[in-house]
Amino acid sequence: MKHKFSAALLALVISASVTGCLDSGKSSSKVAEIPTQATVSATEGETAAEEGGSAEISESMELMRLKYADTPALESGPVIKLSNTSAKPGEMAEVTVSITGAEKKWNMCGIHITYPEVLKCKLADEEELMADFEPGEAIKANAGFIAMDWQKNLAPELERDHKRSVFFTTMFTDNGGKDGNIVTFFFKIPDDAQPGTVYDLGYYYMDTDMFRNQENDMSFEKYAFEHLEGGSITVR
Repeated sequence: MKHKFSAALLALVISASVTGCLDSGKSSSKVAEIPTQATVSATEGETAAEEGGSAEISESMELMRLKYADTPALESGPVIKLSNTSAKPGEMAEVTVSITGAEKKWNMCGIHITYPEVLKCKLADEEELMADFEPGEAIKANAGFIAMDWQKNLAPELERDHKRSVFFTTMFTDNGGKDGNIVTFFFKIPDDAQPGTVYDLGYYYMDTDMFRNQENDMSFEKYAFEHLEGGSITVR
């Protein structure tokens, strides 16, 4: 019965998040008059610049922060980070999403990461746009994992910035999420890419996105989304 409950809950999370992805290019919802969609190149400009990601903090990111304005802040919490990696023209670059500050403290997530449209996400299912992935040690105890490449009905922000997005979601029956690598995705570098080219990796926030613990502590989630760290792929 516990397994069936977990599967049902995961299906509910997937339904809410994936539906948002498919519909967001057609409309934009609001919560308390605050736009619930935000493009995030990297959360902390200084940190992103040091790590090789984009230093830009977009206007929509600030709007996302307004959504959590009334949520109490934590002094420390979970930090989600995209890797800085490299690959040659025509090769597959491995991009890893990792987490720190959340050892045995989280049980559910739904996150959109972004990448330049000139890259091609490796798919496990072309028809369903299911992204290929390698699970990390942080989610070994999970009850299920889904990853989808968002190519259709893109939100205006993504179209404007010539980006696409991969959405992934997972959950646990308790606070079983660990620190470490969550997942690795694969992106093909264009055959004609020039050495030295840097592709920034970031995040796209939707109101269905989440990073929760069993206690459903929104301060925990607020810290996670306000401290996202972008990454990059450098052509070598």
